[in-house]
Amino acid sequence: MTKKDEALERLINLTFAFLDAEQNGGRRLLTASWVRDNVAGYAGRSEDASRRMFNRDLGVLRAAGVPVEIVANPDDPGQTGYRLQSEEYSLPEVSFTPAEATVLALAGDMGLGRRLAAFAQSGWTKLAAAGASRELGAVPVVSMLNDTAHLGPQTLDTILGACRNRRRIRFTYSRGPVGGAVTRTMDPWGLVSHRDRLYIVGHDADREAVRSFRITRITDIRESGPATHPNPGGVDLQDLVARSLRRGRDVIDARFRTTSGSAGELTRTAELLDDGVHVLRNVERDWFIRTAAAHAPQVVVIGPEDVRLAVIETLSRVAGMHSAENGESV
Repeated sequence: MTKKDEALERLINLTFAFLDAEQNGGRRLLTASWVRDNVAGYAGRSEDASRRMFNRDLGVLRAAGVPVEIVANPDDPGQTGYRLQSEEYSLPEVSFTPAEATVLALAGDMGLGRRLAAFAQSGWTKLAAAGASRELGAVPVVSMLNDTAHLGPQTLDTILGACRNRRRIRFTYSRGPVGGAVTRTMDPWGLVSHRDRLYIVGHDADREAVRSFRITRITDIRESGPATHPNPGGVDLQDLVARSLRRGRDVIDARFRTTSGSAGELTRTAELLDDGVHVLRNVERDWFIRTAAAHAPQVVVIGPEDVRLAVIETLSRVAGMHSAENGESV
C-alpha cells in the first residue's frame, strides 16, 4: 500500500471514529491518546509523532468540510477533547416520489448488464438507505435481464445526446430472424421502458409518422444532422409505445393470486377482486407469462388456461436447463 493510500485509509478510519462516537453515545469526545490506541493507522509511533499526525489529519478533515471542534474534557481536564458537530455534518433528509424512485431503480437495474455495470455501482443502495424504496420481495426463481442489460454506454450517450440537442439519428434495424435489416432515420424523442423492454420513440423520417423501435433490434446508431421533427413536448411517450404494441399483439385479461406483499410488478396495476384474485387487463400475453414465471411460486396463475399451462411449461423448461447444467435428472 502506498503512503497516499495509507493516509487516505487513516483519514477514513478517523472520520468513522468521530461518527461512531457521536451517533452511538457513550464516548462523545475523542482524545489524541485514545485515537492512538484505538484507530488503525496511528499505532506503532511515539506519542509525540502520533499526536503530530493526529493534528495534521484534523486539519485535512476540516479543510474537506468535516466539522471537528475542540471542547473541554470533563473526564480528564489535562487532555483536549475533540468532537464532530453532527448538526453541521449531516445531510438533509432525501425523499423521492414513487415515480422518481422507479426511475432511479431502473437506472440501478442497468448495472445487471456488463456493458453498463460501471454506471450503476452502489448508487441505488445509497439512495435506498436514504429512504427511497422499491420492491424488495423474494428473489424470482427465473432470472430475467431486461433490455437495459444489452444497452452499451456509447449507444445510450448517442441517443440521449440526440434527444437533448434535437439531432437526427440513423441506425440499422433488424425486423426479425427472417425480415432482414434495414436502415432507418429518426428524430428521437426519448427512451421508454415498457414490460421489461426498452424502446426508442420519435418521428420516423422514412414513414413520416411517429414510431417506436425496440432497442435490442437496432445497431450502428449515429447522428445525421439536425432534427426536422423534434419532440414537440406534452407527448406521453409511454402511452405512444403501449398503443403501438397493442396493435396486432396478443393481449389478455390475466387472473392470478399472490402471496402478500410480493410481485408488485404485477399487482400494482391489477384489479383486486373480493375473493383475493388479481385481474390484469389488456396485458401482453408473452410478457405476462415471463413475469408470472419469474415470480413463482409467489404467483399462481388461474387463467386463461392456456396461459397457466404456458407458465408451467416455462418453469419446467428452466428446471430442465438447471438440472442439465448440474448433471441432475429431472
